[in-house]
Amino acid sequence: MKFVHAADLHIDSPLRGLTRYEGAPVDRARRAPRESFERIVGLCLEEHAEFLVLAGDVFDGDWKDIGTGLFFVSQLARLRATGCRVMLLRGNHDFELTKNLSYPDHVFEFGAGGSEKRGKCTYVFEDEGVAFHGVSYAQKRVDKSLLPLYPARMPGLLNVGVLHTNATGIRDHAAYAPCTVADLVGHRYDYWALGHVHSHAVLHEEPWVVYPGNAQGRSMRETGAKGCVLVAAEGERIEEVRFVATDTMRYFVEEVMLAPEDDRDDLFDKVRARLEDVAGRAEGRTSAVRLEIRGSCRAHAAIVSERASVLGQIRADAIDRGGDVWLEQVRLLTSPAQSIEALRAAKGLVAELLGWTERLRGEDAETERRSLLRALEPLKKKLGRELEELEIAVEDGPWFEAVLDRAEALLAERLTSGASD
Repeated sequence: MKFVHAADLHIDSPLRGLTRYEGAPVDRARRAPRESFERIVGLCLEEHAEFLVLAGDVFDGDWKDIGTGLFFVSQLARLRATGCRVMLLRGNHDFELTKNLSYPDHVFEFGAGGSEKRGKCTYVFEDEGVAFHGVSYAQKRVDKSLLPLYPARMPGLLNVGVLHTNATGIRDHAAYAPCTVADLVGHRYDYWALGHVHSHAVLHEEPWVVYPGNAQGRSMRETGAKGCVLVAAEGERIEEVRFVATDTMRYFVEEVMLAPEDDRDDLFDKVRARLEDVAGRAEGRTSAVRLEIRGSCRAHAAIVSERASVLGQIRADAIDRGGDVWLEQVRLLTSPAQSIEALRAAKGLVAELLGWTERLRGEDAETERRSLLRALEPLKKKLGRELEELEIAVEDGPWFEAVLDRAEALLAERLTSGASD
């Protein structure tokens, strides 16, 4: 007997954190949670699974429109044809839906427990020799353990517990329905199909305590492969537990490290190489990538003085790949190839110039800044049109110091490396 264990589908959840820009695959990202569920249903059909177990948070709250429910029912209909039954538990995100549909008769929904009026919490399938036990959420916050509502093990059957819980106390997720792995093991079920935590983890074997993780990553907090778990059993024994990736968009946080001699062109070359590597690791999926570009390098001067142009070229290179990479964010975290402080402490022209820029900083430097304005007046007159629109706001401290940062980076780069561009 086989069953597929999935959780935290969050179907039709809104996009979170992904930057929209011309050429970005927004529609592909929006479809990803639906497509991952389609892959889960496809796995059930391919493996001839007898059950699909959904351990909570199938939805991301109340439906925006009935289309969400219609999509879900249409996928369930695919399973009816092969006799695959669905065990459905509600978690903290879908404990109650004001828009709702009646599910087909091959879908068995767990009640909230405590009394018959709150729904059935155990389903026995004699034909497959299995009993499923589950308790759905009665409200969004469940601060106490639900384990007291789960019945004792039923002898002669494979016992599967379905529970939406934070069983490890992980801080990234609310401590809903708290329990421990020891509590679960002590209940003597053969397999615990958990939900709520979005990372795949096998917490215990024999008996098995398993988080499948969410089926599709939704933000940069959820990097790596996402999917479900395929379980094979023989009688009362679990024979195999195998993770299967179902995500159609995969999230990556990537660091590009630049060397001191790397200039602007080297930066672009290294970024392209990293995007190529990410595409390979994504295995044909769309990649949502956060790039963090670091290092003390010659390219820092261009990054400081031409930031918009540098970012635009990086995004253009990503778009040129044909849409398989979405740059969620690009963080330019470089520094000059040579330390500004070290150059300022040395002797010579560069140190003298950097010492002058340092005197222009701070709240007490307004006199120095106005002196700079007077010194620039002859230059403005000499250059004429090229500088006629130049306005230096000496009273705007943050703006003025940002200009000084750019000037210092250019001085450090061009007067110490001999670069002419």
